[in-house]
Amino acid sequence: MKIFLIKSIVIFIGLFLLFQITIGSVINNFQQELENQISNEKIILMKDKVREEMKKGIEKDRILNPDDAQLLGKFLNKLLKEINQN
Repeated sequence: MKIFLIKSIVIFIGLFLLFQITIGSVINNFQQELENQISNEKIILMKDKVREEMKKGIEKDRILNPDDAQLLGKFLNKLLKEINQN
């Protein structure tokens, strides 16, 4: 019985180490990438980019081309009809 417990503990520790080396490292890498994507600095950079693009759009005489404007208008009208039905 004592030998069974020792072998079971050794196998469990071995499997745990194997898991940490293979799958655990992949999970840690994914977690670090996710944290980097959502970092405050990147959020601030995205806000600045959006502001710059909005300023560029304001300076233009026409933001949308006629086809896009027509398509967007039809889409908004359809949304308004569905909202008014409920």
